[in-house]
Amino acid sequence: MTVEMMTTQDDHFLTDIPHLVLEVNFNDGSAEKVNLLSRESSPGVWDANEPLILPGIVAHFTLSVSLELGGEGLELVAWKELYGPQLYDGVGKPVELRLDGRADYPNMILKARIMDTLGPFGQALDADNEPKEESYFQNVETGAGDQASDFEQRSNLQLLRQLISQALSGDTSTFASYGNENPENPADINNVAQRQRQRQQAARFTSDYYDPNEAAAQLSHLGVSLLIRFERLGSLDDVNNSIAQHQAAVSLTSDDHPDKPSRLSDLGNSLLARFTCLGNLDDIHSAIARHQEAVYLAPEDHPHKPRWLSNLGNSLGTRFKRLGNLHDIHDAVTRHQAAVDLTPDGHPNKHSRLSNLGSSLCTRFERLGNLDDINNAVIQYHAAVRHTPNGHINKPDLLNGLGNTLVTRFQRLGNMDDINDAVSQHQMAVSLTPDSHPQKPHRLNDLGNSLLVRFECLGHLVDLNNAIARHRAAINLTPDGHPDKSSHLCNLGSSLVARFKRLGNLVDIHSAIARYQAAADLIPESHPDKPSRLNNLGNSFIIRFTSLGDVDDINSAILQHQAAVNLTPDGHPDKSSRLSNLGSSLSTRFERFGDLDDIEQAIARKQLAVNLTPDGHPDKPSRLNNLGISLLNRFEHQGDIKYLDNAILKHQEAIKSTPD
Repeated sequence: MTVEMMTTQDDHFLTDIPHLVLEVNFNDGSAEKVNLLSRESSPGVWDANEPLILPGIVAHFTLSVSLELGGEGLELVAWKELYGPQLYDGVGKPVELRLDGRADYPNMILKARIMDTLGPFGQALDADNEPKEESYFQNVETGAGDQASDFEQRSNLQLLRQLISQALSGDTSTFASYGNENPENPADINNVAQRQRQRQQAARFTSDYYDPNEAAAQLSHLGVSLLIRFERLGSLDDVNNSIAQHQAAVSLTSDDHPDKPSRLSDLGNSLLARFTCLGNLDDIHSAIARHQEAVYLAPEDHPHKPRWLSNLGNSLGTRFKRLGNLHDIHDAVTRHQAAVDLTPDGHPNKHSRLSNLGSSLCTRFERLGNLDDINNAVIQYHAAVRHTPNGHINKPDLLNGLGNTLVTRFQRLGNMDDINDAVSQHQMAVSLTPDSHPQKPHRLNDLGNSLLVRFECLGHLVDLNNAIARHRAAINLTPDGHPDKSSHLCNLGSSLVARFKRLGNLVDIHSAIARYQAAADLIPESHPDKPSRLNNLGNSFIIRFTSLGDVDDINSAILQHQAAVNLTPDGHPDKSSRLSNLGSSLSTRFERFGDLDDIEQAIARKQLAVNLTPDGHPDKPSRLNNLGISLLNRFEHQGDIKYLDNAILKHQEAIKSTPD
């Protein structure tokens, strides 16, 4: 799934050479600028709280803190108040600058506007921390009297320029005496904090220079950057902060502003990303609502309408995977098809929209089993690859998506060309992706999956061992805390189970259960993949019970399968398979201990699984057959002929529903 975010080249938001410019505008119309990243020593930065937006006046001058290069790019690593300078917004809230950590895309211009109508500090505070009328801070015991008097006797703007010039040149002599806040020998921290609170309250009004559209643009750009870093590193702070920035940007943008749809869509993308990580349904509902608003507000002939349609399709498809409402997946396909139709050949995003259409068609096929959908999905992915030149940054992702779609079609039709081609596409995707790329673990994982599928068909151990190796490599490259860690652990568990079934080495099944358990433990109950993780864990307990006969394993299997069913909402496409697995684990325990309640429960679960499986679904015959086996077991236990008759009926239905 490709999410499209607004990155405006006209704003120089993406660049190979990052720079950060401070522009200080004075009331007389003059301005001073400095490229903070170009300074080799004492670069200016800010203490702060609200990223990249300075919507109020500067209650005091600014220009100090520290900037350091760290990791792979730019990162603000230290906050400290030096010599007293501080920026505030119009409601007295500190302003925080957070640089994004990747030097290959942030290119931001910050503007700080200085007002001098109330003197250097604005109004003073009385003993109750309330503003005093017509009184300045030099009359408060801040230790700044001499310097403040100097402000009154001379032009405020002139002295501000002097102070700024000294800050930029590294001369701290004026600051050192100002307010007795020498950074090498700081004043008592409580006094400093008190002066900080006083300044915050002094900056309680809004500048006439405040431009909400400019502020919204800066917030939006920061939100996009934070989402990119979240996708790279998986820090929840980043995605939460991204949502906050986009929400602020949207709230500052009027409905008739031309950028409103893009800001709504970017907010939807961040909400979708957080839902994918945490599984909170409010996030996916909100993401869809924001994407729908974006599409609704965009004129039909708007050049970015296809982008917003595609993002809406992504969020609808994601909600379908969680809740199983067919309306969502039908709507997702429709939106993606519209995005493709509105995008001319040769457009730089044609490939991503084709791949998103292919992905939604594949998802619908997995639910309904219509061969036209999977064949069309393969066609869309092939077209996406064709539209992407060699060397394009998205080429590996498209090859990977094509490989996944071919695996899905192979599992339905069994054509060996599909699985061989899938492995080839995944191998190319991996070979084109450097180890440092954030998608390398994902592509290694998918290559492992296709190798595992081919092993299950042909039985070549080299494929199985290579699958395990690729899954291990994917885990090793995935940092702890990353949202994909759980899925990679789960897939390694699956490949280890396959090797245990082939070779019978108990080390493999023990290791598989440990991986499945870790995968389940890493995600919360609300996560959309939690039922799947529990289901796989239950299956592995069944396998080990069959081998070792430990009653704890069969009991654990039933508990995990029951939990998986309980967490799967009605209507979800996987509800039937999880009911079927629960029925199988209950049947297994009945066969061992002969408890009649277990077989009754098993029949009820398997019958429900059959009822939820549509006719024509590839799993319908096997579920009918399993139900027949349980009915036969029930007959053999007490000899009630009705169970035998029903068993025969289910086996006959299974045969009829099996394609030639």
